[in-house]
Amino acid sequence: MKLPCKAEKTLKKVCAKKGDARYFIQNPHLDAEKKILWATNGHILSRVPVETSDTDTTGYISLEAIKYAAAVSKATKSASEISANGGLDIGGTSFERPEHTFPAVDQIYDETVAKEPVVTISFNAQLLHDLAASLSECGKAGKVTLNINGPKEAILVTSLDSKEATGLLMPTR
Repeated sequence: MKLPCKAEKTLKKVCAKKGDARYFIQNPHLDAEKKILWATNGHILSRVPVETSDTDTTGYISLEAIKYAAAVSKATKSASEISANGGLDIGGTSFERPEHTFPAVDQIYDETVAKEPVVTISFNAQLLHDLAASLSECGKAGKVTLNINGPKEAILVTSLDSKEATGLLMPTR
C-alpha cells in the first residue's frame, strides 16, 4: 500500500490517542478490496483512497509502521510503501499488525453520503481554526457553534466556552 502524502502527520491526528480505552480505533484500518484507508477517533472519520498491491490484505496499519515507512521514504527519496499482509513490511523491517475489530464505519459513511444535504457550504478550515482560537478564552481552538443561514452567506461562529465571543467566517466561492 502506498501511503497518502504526509500520512505520518495527518492520520495520528484522526486516530484515538494511545491510552484511550477505545484501543480498536488507535490505528488506521485498510480495506484492501475497496482501496480505502479509514481512521477515526469517534468524533471525526477520515476516508482516504490508497493505492494497494495484489498482496495487501484488509486490516490495521499501525501508526508506528506508517511513521517508519515515512522516515524510510524521506531517507531514500522514494514513495512511502507498506506491504500489508500477515504483517506490515517496510523493506527489511516488519511490524506486527494490530488485531482488533474496526467499527462498521463504511456503513455509517454510506448512510450519511446517501442522504440529500440540507445545505452545502464551502469554507476554509484553517480560517475556522484560527477564528475558533481567537474566540477561545485560552487562545486555543476549541468547540464552536456554526450558525449557517445559507450557502453564500457569512457563518456566525460562537465559542462554547465564552458565549459572548463571536465572529464571522465567509464562505469560499
